[in-house]
Amino acid sequence: MPTVKQPSANPTNKLSAATAGAGFVAVLGLVLKNLAPDWYDPEALMTLTPLVVFAFGYIIKDQPNV
Repeated sequence: MPTVKQPSANPTNKLSAATAGAGFVAVLGLVLKNLAPDWYDPEALMTLTPLVVFAFGYIIKDQPNV
């Protein structure tokens, strides 16, 4: 199968959204740790991270790049 030439080396919208999702969970962890320590649970945030990354990547519509 031939390789498809991509128009640029820029990441896709879905990849950017998934990365932003990981950042969102990291910031959420810092906010909870500092402002609501009773709600802070690092194991729960670690479990939540892949779900948020998947959800952000799934929701964002990607532009056709071919």
